[in-house]
Amino acid sequence: MDSKVEALKANGTYNEDSQNVQAEHFKHGIFFDPHDIVQVKYEMIRCVEKDGTSIRDAASLYGFSRQTFYACRDAINEEGISGLIPKKSGPKTGYKLDEARKRLIDRYLSDHPRAKAQEIHNALEKELDVQVTVKTISRYLAKKV
Repeated sequence: MDSKVEALKANGTYNEDSQNVQAEHFKHGIFFDPHDIVQVKYEMIRCVEKDGTSIRDAASLYGFSRQTFYACRDAINEEGISGLIPKKSGPKTGYKLDEARKRLIDRYLSDHPRAKAQEIHNALEKELDVQVTVKTISRYLAKKV
């Protein structure tokens, strides 16, 4: 595997569906790379905006749905080209551990500085009837270091 593909995979911009890109300029040459999802999305938008290609045809030509075209167009209008970089899915914050629970853990740690996640879990559950998993507490403690 070449280093560019490895870099694209590492930074989250690798196009897993590169085989669906049918635009001619992505089939030949070294500049246009169907594996680079940001470039493919940008070219899809550009071909509609500059070349007058229909949205349906452009989406098909670049291996995306019309809904993806609209999302990409909105993203580039709001954020510029960085809006085309795929976002990580899933929760963006520790929703299981709200600020109140963090304060309880911090308070327990101030009284018991060497406490481990299991001990904190047991104390919160037994003394305060607060439900937080050991794994969630461990993650929180790791971020505090």
